[in-house]
Amino acid sequence: MRVALVTCLELPRPDHDLPILERAFAAAGCHASVVAWEDPSVDWAGFDAAVLRSTWNYVAHYRDFSAWLDRAAAATRLVNPLPAVRWNLHKRYLHDLADAGIAVVPTDLVPHGERPDWDALFARHGELVVKPAVSAGSFGTVRVAAGDAAAARAHREAHLDRDLLVQPFVRSVTGRGERNLVHLGGRFSHAIRKGARWSGDEEQSGGLAEPDPAELALAAAGLAAVDRRGLGPLAYARVDTALGADGAPLLMELEITEPSLFLDRAPDRAPLLVDAVRRALAS
Repeated sequence: MRVALVTCLELPRPDHDLPILERAFAAAGCHASVVAWEDPSVDWAGFDAAVLRSTWNYVAHYRDFSAWLDRAAAATRLVNPLPAVRWNLHKRYLHDLADAGIAVVPTDLVPHGERPDWDALFARHGELVVKPAVSAGSFGTVRVAAGDAAAARAHREAHLDRDLLVQPFVRSVTGRGERNLVHLGGRFSHAIRKGARWSGDEEQSGGLAEPDPAELALAAAGLAAVDRRGLGPLAYARVDTALGADGAPLLMELEITEPSLFLDRAPDRAPLLVDAVRRALAS
C-alpha cells in the first residue's frame, strides 16, 4: 500500500505527527510519502490513499485547495472522505451540530460583506471572540472586550471579504484550557490540554489530559451527528471542548480536515490511524 501524507510546501509551524506516521505505516508494511498538496509534480493516482494532514496554508489558497481536493479525490482515496472535508472546511458546520442537539458554543455567522449590529452582539454575548469561518490555527481570531465596537468594526473591515463567526468568550479557556479529544478509527484515542490562542500566537498545547465523562460523551455525540449526515466513516477527528459558565462542556470545534493529532504525546496511538486507513481502503 502506498500512502501520501499530505502537507504543504511551506509549513507555518512544524508538523510533529508526520515522522511518527511515516514510521507507523512502514512498520505495517506500507510505504508512506510526505507530499505537498500544491506540488504539481505529484502523481496522485500513484497512491492508494491520500491522508490529509498539515495542509495548513489552504486558507490563503482556498480556491486552489478546493480544486485540488476534487482532483485528488478523483485520482485516489481521500482520507478523510471528500464530503466530510467539504462540510468541515466552513465553520457553519457548528450550526448543523447545534441543530442536531449538540452543545456547541453559541455562534453567530456574519456573511462576507455584511456589517453586523455589534451592540446587539455584545448585548447577547458580552465579551466576544471573532474569527473567520474558514480558518486554520488561530488565523484572524481575536478577543474583543465587551462594548469595544471600534475594535470589532476594525476587525470586520480587515476581513470584509470573509464570512465571520462571532461567539462569546468562554472564560475557562484561559484557566483550565481546552481539551482536544483525538479520535482515530472512530474511537477515542487520547486528549491534550491546550491554552487559549489568538491570531499570531504560537500554539500552546500541553501534555496529555484525562477528559471527564461529560467531555467524552459530548465528543461521541458530535461524531455520531457526523455519521447521521452520512459523512463517515472518519479515519481521524479531533473534538475541541471547553467548559461553559455552568461547568458543562461545550463543543468549540470538530476538526476532521487537517487537525494536529498530537501523536508526539502518544506515539503508540499512530497504528490506530494506519489501521483506519487500511479499513477505508478495504471498504
